[in-house]
Amino acid sequence: MQYLGLLSFILLVGGLGATAVKLPGGLSKTFSQRVANDKTTEILYSLLFLLTLPMLYLFFAVWFVPSLNIPQYFLLFAAIAVIFQVLCTWIPERGGKIAAIHRILTGASGVALLPMVLIIATAQSISSSMRVVAWTVLFGMTALLTVALFNQKGFRYALLLQIGYYVLFFAIILLVAYVQ
Repeated sequence: MQYLGLLSFILLVGGLGATAVKLPGGLSKTFSQRVANDKTTEILYSLLFLLTLPMLYLFFAVWFVPSLNIPQYFLLFAAIAVIFQVLCTWIPERGGKIAAIHRILTGASGVALLPMVLIIATAQSISSSMRVVAWTVLFGMTALLTVALFNQKGFRYALLLQIGYYVLFFAIILLVAYVQ
């Protein structure tokens, strides 16, 4: 179970990397905007998250939280993040009311990651150096989220904000799980 998190991360990076490279949009289009309006791509995108996110949650529940003595309420925020992320993949950002629903769902998922990082940053079972890294990650994620919130429409670096936010999140998870 220890390597389920790493496997989930590798599969996500592979799938999202293919999405970013193969689908048009430049840096201004998020992953969801790239897959919107093509049913086959939307389904494949949703299946990617249906495969990887329950796997990631299982990693958190069975190995990460118990093995590293992380407070159990970490799993509550992980469940919120997973559920809302899976839901938002079924409602791609096509525009209009659908886009608003998508953004609410993805926002809820993304914001749920912040308390997860805060829990790691304050967990006494985590080494002090990793707690410092977690605080740095939390600051970085908060900064990126702030930029995203103030640039809702047509931000020319939307993809980089999205990638940066999730890279920071996964970086602290992977560092704590496999380096600490």
